Amino acid sequence: MTEIDLGQIAFRFGLDGTVIRAANQKSYLKSDLDFFGVSVPVVRAALKRAMAESPITERAELLRKSLQCFEWNHFEMQLFGVLLLDKYSHLLVPDDLNIIADLIRRCNTWALVDPLSKPGSVLVDRGLPEVGVILDSWSVDDNFWLRRFSLLVLMSGLRRDDSQWGRFVTYADSMIEEKEFFVRKAIGWVLRDLSRIRPDPVAAFVRRHMPVISGTTFREAVKYLPEPEQSELRAAYKAR
Repeated sequence: MTEIDLGQIAFRFGLDGTVIRAANQKSYLKSDLDFFGVSVPVVRAALKRAMAESPITERAELLRKSLQCFEWNHFEMQLFGVLLLDKYSHLLVPDDLNIIADLIRRCNTWALVDPLSKPGSVLVDRGLPEVGVILDSWSVDDNFWLRRFSLLVLMSGLRRDDSQWGRFVTYADSMIEEKEFFVRKAIGWVLRDLSRIRPDPVAAFVRRHMPVISGTTFREAVKYLPEPEQSELRAAYKAR
């Protein structure tokens, strides 16, 4: 069985990309990375072909190939590595969260950090105590991308049941007065997502933090709340 040829994948991205798309992507993401100028669906299609031709069966190979993708300074190759971790996330073990953390520190863009939350969620959803310890440390890390990540990886579990609600509240309470937009947005996204399933605790959270909740967080959190709670909270926010 042959291994995934990352050099060939990068070569194809170079052929398929356009200068205009590359410039637009770089501008949109405000990134220091280079860009081949291919779309995310093109990257996903390349991954699908690679998985069909050279499937990965061992954790060591998965980690090696994913990390090799980050030897390129091109966004598309790094995204390919992130998507590899997602597609083969069943091979990961809790210690691999430390590798994911290292990648997050290097990514410096939501367009790579947020997709990494999917393989991270797989590990969190296994409910192992050592994972909770790692997440707790991320929630207070100096790197705001890690703080954002500590919130986003809880989303899939929160959809299933309320076992992670206490952890989310602890994290969100500590970050509710954050000035960083991407953290404010993440708190709001989690609340918005949960409001479709369990609106009562979301409304209570917003109500409790009304004096300090940011507009970014508030708008996301109340977006799908039912009436009369949504109107009540909007009036309270406007009047505060």
